[in-house]
Amino acid sequence: MHPSIHEFIEFLDKEDDTDFGDFKREVDLHLVHLIESLRPLTSEQVWQLRKMREQLLWSYKFDIEEMRSTLRSEAQHLDVYNDIQT
Repeated sequence: MHPSIHEFIEFLDKEDDTDFGDFKREVDLHLVHLIESLRPLTSEQVWQLRKMREQLLWSYKFDIEEMRSTLRSEAQHLDVYNDIQT
């Protein structure tokens, strides 16, 4: 697994923020770091990261646990695309 993806998944597992706004900001910073560290990105990774950001930024459910689970699953798909690229 790519170290940045592993770091992101660990962050999702350990993050204990209860404020949805703070959680969204923290995750967005991690997504920016992922984008920078996974370059060059495949078109699938670009699509996946865009989808993850949109889900995060446009979510108004305020269910942090559900969002963590969704993002964790999506991040694992990023690693599959990374394996295909190498």
